[in-house]
Amino acid sequence: MKIFEIVGSDYFKALTGKYQNIFMDCLGIIYNSYRTELSYGVDRESIILLLTDYFEKNSADDIQFEEGQDVFRDSRTKANGFLRKLKGYGWVEFEFDNSGYAKILMPNHSIFIMQALTAITEQNEMEYQSEVSAIYSLLTNKELLDHPYPQIIKPVYDRTLALFTELKKLNTSIRKYIDALTDGQTPEELMEHFFSYNEKIGSKAYHRMKTNDNVSRFRNTIESQLRFILNDETIMERTVIDYQDIESEKDKIEAYNKASEMISSVISYFNVYDDIEKEIDRKHTKYLNSAVRRAKFAFLNTNNIEGKLSTILRELAAVLETEESIGIYDDVPEDYNKIFHLSPQSFISGESLKTVAVTKKKDDVEEICSDPPLSDEELKRCRENLKKRNEHCFSRKNISAYIRTLLNEKSEISASEIDLHSKRDMIRLIFIRTYGRDKKSAFLTIPKENMISNRGFTYKDFIIKMR
Repeated sequence: MKIFEIVGSDYFKALTGKYQNIFMDCLGIIYNSYRTELSYGVDRESIILLLTDYFEKNSADDIQFEEGQDVFRDSRTKANGFLRKLKGYGWVEFEFDNSGYAKILMPNHSIFIMQALTAITEQNEMEYQSEVSAIYSLLTNKELLDHPYPQIIKPVYDRTLALFTELKKLNTSIRKYIDALTDGQTPEELMEHFFSYNEKIGSKAYHRMKTNDNVSRFRNTIESQLRFILNDETIMERTVIDYQDIESEKDKIEAYNKASEMISSVISYFNVYDDIEKEIDRKHTKYLNSAVRRAKFAFLNTNNIEGKLSTILRELAAVLETEESIGIYDDVPEDYNKIFHLSPQSFISGESLKTVAVTKKKDDVEEICSDPPLSDEELKRCRENLKKRNEHCFSRKNISAYIRTLLNEKSEISASEIDLHSKRDMIRLIFIRTYGRDKKSAFLTIPKENMISNRGFTYKDFIIKMR
């Protein structure tokens, strides 16, 4: 970014130093006169009169820009001095007509910067619905497709950037209010802070975003129309021609890529709208919860005994700090002695505010007796019993091994072919059917329609096969 090649190296000197506020006020006066002037430029004498009036009302001190230079005392001399400085810094330009009268002009970069500074100062909020409605109207107007780039794509792109910039500003504003909720605030300050938030954010920008100005109402149509333009070869050809003509782009492929990138960027912005809205919702909820918790904490601490004592001590400390005749180590005034009656207490009273500590008697820990360790033979016998028990359980592994034995070289087998001699065999069959439905098993089961009655058990037949 080669900004100083455009504005000059001394440009921002007007915004620094001891006279920066006066320079800003003078720039504001010149900018407001320049933008409301119908003719080309503003008469220099008119600007001098406005600046003179400003200095008469706001600045009685002498002005000296640097040591050793002239000192400006009267208002008109100050007006001329500041105007010359602004010209030297590059904020304004002089242009003389044939009669020798000078007009004040503001270069484009000065106008852009003053617009930005004015927007920061005034903090005007965007009407989201007007921006979204404009985007929607541009995209749904078929008559504008004759020249899609200047009449649709470029204004839609610019308005989308402005819209989502405002949404990000709303997100940042909520975060600023959250950061301002500090522990040091009094209940009154917390309530004032909450009402300020509700007036500037909650009931205005946030409320509009969730109701009248909700982007989601138009988003689907906006995205579909953008994709329609992007996929239509005829419209894109006209877009490329318009882009080359307006943006002075000689390369046709580069023009196509740039225009396509603008359309894709707008689609991407609307795709992430839900994420931005969720983040704003999360911070809005976080602010409200934090404000309620802080206010509740502050009011509770003010109304209980501890809070009242804390308030009294804070007020007493404030008096001791402000009254020079009373030192922190001096005796307390007689008026305060009527309030406090402090004396040591050497016994526990039922009316005492201090919580009585509950003491517990510590008994000696009994020694934990453990059984003697197992011998090698007993340990071996326990392991064998455990192994046999595992072999007879209906685990997935054991059932899979049983199925492999049944199938042998067959590709499949029906459940009706398995002999049932006991309840254990029936339970195993139930596990086969259960495991066969799970994709993690090495085999699968396929149900059949016929019913089977075998040794008192009735069940629906099924096919068993390896996966």
